[in-house]
Amino acid sequence: MNEVKLPFNARLTYTLLSLILIVFIAHIGQSIIVPLIFAFLLAVMLLPLSNFLERKGFPRWLAALVSLFVFIFVLMAIISLLGSQMASFISDFPALQKQVMQTASSAQQWVWRHFHIDVVRQTNYLEKAALGTLGSATTFISETFLSISALLIFCVFVMLYSFFLLLYRSLLLTFLVKLIQEQHRDKLLDIVAQTRYIIKSYVSGLMLEMLIVAVLNCVLFTILGIKYGLLLGIMAAIFNLVPYLGIFTAIIISMLITMTTGPMLGAIQVGLALFLVHLVDSNILLPRIVGSKVKINALVTIIGVVLGNMLWGISGMFLAIPIIAIMKIIFEHIDYLSAWALLLGDMPHPRKTDVKTVPADKSNVKEDNTTL
Repeated sequence: MNEVKLPFNARLTYTLLSLILIVFIAHIGQSIIVPLIFAFLLAVMLLPLSNFLERKGFPRWLAALVSLFVFIFVLMAIISLLGSQMASFISDFPALQKQVMQTASSAQQWVWRHFHIDVVRQTNYLEKAALGTLGSATTFISETFLSISALLIFCVFVMLYSFFLLLYRSLLLTFLVKLIQEQHRDKLLDIVAQTRYIIKSYVSGLMLEMLIVAVLNCVLFTILGIKYGLLLGIMAAIFNLVPYLGIFTAIIISMLITMTTGPMLGAIQVGLALFLVHLVDSNILLPRIVGSKVKINALVTIIGVVLGNMLWGISGMFLAIPIIAIMKIIFEHIDYLSAWALLLGDMPHPRKTDVKTVPADKSNVKEDNTTL
């Protein structure tokens, strides 16, 4: 059966309407879609282990279950390393709050000496800002408990979805094959294979990069004698997963916490240490570990992270790059969307052999002008 070739304006209209509909559905279905995407990434990452266990004679349901338990064990080991420092941080929170007020008071005196701003107005403003930002220790702990509870529920759903995705992956692939017309099935299988390869390479490379960055951060903070160095080092490595914006957030938070637990020099050292590790990461680790698996240009990356934050918050910032990478793969296999794939991709560096000066054939130009 011959396919209907739509004009450009119709294809553009359908594409834009589809994007608007997808964004609307993603917004209203955030509580279901976000855990599903995280579960998909986790399932792709655990798929090699699950396949290995199946080859050893494990039934599929048991292989998927064991793979998830291995992941949970590794995650709990990391959390246990942070447990003591988290408990110390929460117990020291009233002292941290007092230190913030003392630092604010010193800054208040400096402002009065140099700018002659009324101390009473400064005090009222700073007290409101401190209460609004930090709150009481009880409020902080209760909000932390609620956030941890919501995070645990989110993780439970991610684990459940990942288990069922690993268990029913053949069924899902068969469904997609049956859904697509026969002449497009080769493209579908190619999309699935490329998506699996890119996501697996990207996620595993990102985890290795995060581990190396966390070790570098913790070693530098230990050498500098920074309090909560292990906690701040791992937190900064996690924030570093967010392209371009995460490192600045990590530097600001780490400097603020260090400033309340030690001298200003320590906060400056923390900021410089994180910036130094980021330079090593962006110029050495990221190109070699993650590599060029996800060829997305920097402009699209920044826009994607910002839009992800607007749509899904912090989760959207983490998911922006994998989603854009999958979209790029799909667009590359659809003829009328190939231009969008080119727009999302990175600009290849031109080689000298690619840039040639071809003399213009004036006779051809003259003939072309006569046909217009």
